[in-house]
Amino acid sequence: MYKVIAISGYSGSGKTTISEELLKRGNELIYFDFGFLFRPLTYYLINELSLDEDGIRKFILSGKLQQIDLTYKIICNKVEVGINGNFYSSEVLNTPKMNMDTVMVGSIVGDSLNEALRGIVDDLKCESNVLLNARRPVVAYPEVDYHIFLETDFDERVKRKMLMNGENYEVTFKKLKERDQKEKDSGFWEKYDFTQTIDTTNLSKNEVLDKVVGILNNDFVYFNNLTLILGSYMCNKNCPYCIAKNNQKFSTCDNLESLDEILKELLENDIKFKRFVLSGNGEPSFYSLDDLKLIKECLIKYRNLFEIVRVHSSGNIFSDEDKFSLFNLTDLPLEFEILRVALNSDVDMKVLGYSDDYLKSLLFRNGNIKCDIALTDYLECFDLSLQLNDFLKNNPSIKKVRLKKLLVGDDDTTRQAKWVKEHSLDEDAIQKVILELGLTLKDGIYQSDDRKILYKTSGDYDFDYVINDGKLQNYKNEISWAKVLRRKLGG
Repeated sequence: MYKVIAISGYSGSGKTTISEELLKRGNELIYFDFGFLFRPLTYYLINELSLDEDGIRKFILSGKLQQIDLTYKIICNKVEVGINGNFYSSEVLNTPKMNMDTVMVGSIVGDSLNEALRGIVDDLKCESNVLLNARRPVVAYPEVDYHIFLETDFDERVKRKMLMNGENYEVTFKKLKERDQKEKDSGFWEKYDFTQTIDTTNLSKNEVLDKVVGILNNDFVYFNNLTLILGSYMCNKNCPYCIAKNNQKFSTCDNLESLDEILKELLENDIKFKRFVLSGNGEPSFYSLDDLKLIKECLIKYRNLFEIVRVHSSGNIFSDEDKFSLFNLTDLPLEFEILRVALNSDVDMKVLGYSDDYLKSLLFRNGNIKCDIALTDYLECFDLSLQLNDFLKNNPSIKKVRLKKLLVGDDDTTRQAKWVKEHSLDEDAIQKVILELGLTLKDGIYQSDDRKILYKTSGDYDFDYVINDGKLQNYKNEISWAKVLRRKLGG
């Protein structure tokens, strides 16, 4: 079965270069750069219709965009798109001005051409594997099989663009800043649970290419989560299901001075994790700023160990600007994770025992948020789809929602376990939620078409590890070492 491979990332991170090189290696591969559609469309709107930005917006709103005849042809395994039968030359479509204009047009057009894009990709993958170079590939074509995201330090990208465009540093710096802001605002940097991130800053073209090929050939296996479990039980909530209070199996010591040593050993043994999770028996943001700085410095130092950093929070971090900014204003790919039992804040605050509605915080609105929603009877299931859409519309910083079933052991008689057993939805009710939200099962996960709403029926902790009390452990509290993990991968 033919596959769809999507490559996206920052401007100047090497998307086009790596895509071109990958095309040379692939015998059954058709290359479709979404720019092959948006660049000729931009040229048509600006140069043939003489529309400015406001005129383009009016053109889109009028519905005239769908009247444009889009055709394509394949030349040397590359897709070229024509506008009303016209195929423009590469020389007019690839200029510094066209680069900026295309970003502007792409942000205005948004998802209006997704149906046309999907039609083209569907046609292509009937004959061959398809390589997509796109800003928002998973939104445009949710059925992608691989999503690879390339990122690079800003200064390095400025240097690359300087050489490419023959401009000085100041001019390139300003242009790239403006372009980055437009791309970020337009959602061009979106990542997903299945996204594989590659930092190209200090890698040669061939090194990046080898990593991409390794992903596609499944030459290496990632562990899932490496969770730093802090020792304090301090929290501003009194959640009735609290796992930390339920089992209390982890040490109350931190030994943060050992973090650098553990991460170094993992790096030396070529161990990689999808996520580094800053968690705790309580609320991580209750730790001192100095402790959190130490953790952040280690994460930056060993950045290549993880694809993304996830910071758990009760919501307290969104009321502490210094600690929020410490993680949010960084080059680390990062998301904050919260857990709710209700979309309605009044209900959620009452059940979980907290007093400040963090949804109203300006810091919350500036974060990249993953929101877990517990499947309990506090979740109003009637018309849930409409409620959830309104919730996400009112909270645009929430990029991903994961429905979560709270679990306890059959013989667990703690107060927390009793609460979970009393309030958790049963399987029939959960299936009704899945049906109401229109989730479909793919690769063992129920998900919405845009992969923004997810429900995984069961967790797999075989590839999850924790750092607690300065020791690397599995979830059975068994001490482990990087060399043991290396052997588990077959290395």
